Amino acid sequence: MSLPERELHGLLEVLGEVHHAEDLDGFRTALLDVLPRVIPAAYTSYNEVGADGAPRVTMVVPEAPARVLANWGRYGHQNPLVHHHLTTRDSRAHRLSDVTDMGAFRELELYSQVFVPLGVEHQLAVTLPAPPTLLIGLVFADADDFTDPQRRLLDLARPHLIQAHANAALRERMHDVLAAVEAGLDDIGEAVVVTDARDRIAFATRAGRAALELVGGEGRDRRLPEALRDTPAPAHAVLPVDGGPMVVRRLAPKGGATVFMFERGSRGAPLSLLTSLGLTPREAEVLQAMMRGQTTVAVSSTLGVSPRTVHKHTENIYAKLGVTDRLAAVSAAWAALDSGRPPQESSPT
Repeated sequence: MSLPERELHGLLEVLGEVHHAEDLDGFRTALLDVLPRVIPAAYTSYNEVGADGAPRVTMVVPEAPARVLANWGRYGHQNPLVHHHLTTRDSRAHRLSDVTDMGAFRELELYSQVFVPLGVEHQLAVTLPAPPTLLIGLVFADADDFTDPQRRLLDLARPHLIQAHANAALRERMHDVLAAVEAGLDDIGEAVVVTDARDRIAFATRAGRAALELVGGEGRDRRLPEALRDTPAPAHAVLPVDGGPMVVRRLAPKGGATVFMFERGSRGAPLSLLTSLGLTPREAEVLQAMMRGQTTVAVSSTLGVSPRTVHKHTENIYAKLGVTDRLAAVSAAWAALDSGRPPQESSPT
């Protein structure tokens, strides 16, 4: 079966709009924005109806009078299309005239209290998958009856609408999960940032956003700061920022996403690993304190030695690790922690 060019263009327009919905509200809004352009009608609506036939959710474009909507809530269960879909679970597109005698229909209160005030006589409806206690329907209402091509067009669109609805529901659940994860991470102060394959920031905790500001802030279009783009994965890197070094852990799971975790003076490496780098126990304690972001004065206070002594230990650490500054020494320690072994064998001097 082929479709006229206008109807085919309309179908493609529907599919393009609704597949981008980020949640169910967005899906409903997209449907009511594009469907009237594909199947012209006086009114187009999204409906969720209970097993008793009573409307639970009704969204109509253009907006119907409040009194008519109240009557729809009162008499909606009389609708032959609702009765047909609830009893048969036949989800294909049907016209009102397909499932009832129109003369008998005009005797119903639904007709006199809803259809007549709206100036409509006919409906075309299709349903989407829903639990047994719920009916989800897309309904078109007009003064003239709908055509066979319009019904076929709605049937052709239905499988794609089902998939778009499922995608929107999944995205909504994922948003809820991410919101819960973010709230939990915020509560314990974890600094986490997630980027997509184009280095755009897709998720960040409150502490993660603060860490980004220290490193350089978000770039244009929510891009990752340049200082983080070359961070090796999986590994630790140490970046110089205000207030002392910041440790950055980069993880690259499958799918193109990248996870960054930031630490500021929260922990160091085990002393046993640091001594395996060729450091004396006291030098290992100094380097461990440096990894926590402590200043020379703070280290001297913690270890009960003078700042001059700390400075001498620091010089020895640099020499043994083959580095020239604190940042490089801390980076070497984190590299050793990543690998579980010293990057090079050296002996205490």
